[in-house]
Amino acid sequence: MGSLRGLFTIDSFNIINMHLYFIVFKNKTDKDYKLFTNTIFDKEKDADEFGKKSMKRGYEHKVLDYSKENYTRYWNEK
Repeated sequence: MGSLRGLFTIDSFNIINMHLYFIVFKNKTDKDYKLFTNTIFDKEKDADEFGKKSMKRGYEHKVLDYSKENYTRYWNEK
C-alpha cells in the first residue's frame, strides 16, 4: 500500500473522515468478483470512474470499502 498522506481530514487532531476504496470485477457470466487492481482510492467517485474506464466489454465492476472484511475476502485471494 502506498503513502496515506493526504487521505485524512483532520480537525484539532481528530480524524473526522477516512474512507478508502478499491475495485473488484467479474465477467458478466461469472458468479464471483475478483480484485481488479491493488490501487486504493480515497474518493469513491474516482474509484468508480477508474473502474468504468478500465473494464473491457462484457465485464462489470463495483467499488468496495477498504474494510477488514473486504480485504480478507478479495485482497488475499488464494
